[in-house]
Amino acid sequence: MERPGVALLGLDHWYAAFDLVRQAAESQHVRLVAVAHDDAAKAEQVAQRYGAEVATTDYRAALDRPDVRIVVALYSTDRHAAIAREAAALGKHIVGVKPMALTLEAADTIVAAVQAAHVHYFSLDCLGRLNAETRRVRQWVDDGRIGRLLRFTHTLNGSLPQAWPDSDDTGWWTDPACVPGGAWIDHAIYAVDTARWLFGDEPAAVSGYVANLRHTDLALEDYGMATFSFAGGVASVEDTWTADRGYGFSRSELIGTHGAICLDAGVSGKVALRGDFGYDGWVSLEPARGGGGVLDHVAAVVRGEVAPVATVVDGRANLAACLAFYEAAQRIG
Repeated sequence: MERPGVALLGLDHWYAAFDLVRQAAESQHVRLVAVAHDDAAKAEQVAQRYGAEVATTDYRAALDRPDVRIVVALYSTDRHAAIAREAAALGKHIVGVKPMALTLEAADTIVAAVQAAHVHYFSLDCLGRLNAETRRVRQWVDDGRIGRLLRFTHTLNGSLPQAWPDSDDTGWWTDPACVPGGAWIDHAIYAVDTARWLFGDEPAAVSGYVANLRHTDLALEDYGMATFSFAGGVASVEDTWTADRGYGFSRSELIGTHGAICLDAGVSGKVALRGDFGYDGWVSLEPARGGGGVLDHVAAVVRGEVAPVATVVDGRANLAACLAFYEAAQRIG
């Protein structure tokens, strides 16, 4: 079977773009056809490095190619809804930037276009569902190893984003015209999806705080803390841009009725376990395996071999939860 062609539309979210073009270049199931970006030199640089056939400043030239079946749309969020609708109308399957839109109204137009065209849409905020470590934790929860899940807590202390590697410019991430929020949503949207996935439910209510604790001149917050209530428990999600560049950390905890899991990804790299595991305390485990890359997953969905781990509705639900947080949050500092 011929491998479906992939077009990368936009390098604005270069953090994700570089990983996804690498996935495409290394994949046995898809092939990288085109890279489009407003900056011709950057498009050409990425296309040459990863073996794309075409580099262009016109995303429609890549989108219109008949050999392109999957598009990775990574222009800034404010541009995404229109591009996603165009892609869906042409029957292209879509991997989309996070967050998927500035407003729920714009997100609803993406949902409608995707569903009308019967194409698959994977929002990058759902990446945890393909991450081997997160999938292992989800299986532990489903197996009842910590009893019923009561609380999920996520903390990420990050630094200001960069418009391009080694750049001092923070780019579109700190422009209120391009994004619905700042430091909090930048990474918290991933944790919001993980919380929804772990609890198997939508949040019933949310409260929290935003602030500019370090970067007081930013138009958007550099700190946010949210508390979401679910029917069966609570999720707290704290995300920042207050770390020095290169010195952030990430930590997640799951508390159940009969145990706990703590993932210390940024400090020790170890896992603390208590429950039905056969041991308690801090341990080093063999890396989890399985899950695979986003593009191979989307290709398998397109071939009808697997069910999607997430759909366009999940991207919309994650955005809805994040916007509800901003509406409820009090400003401090």
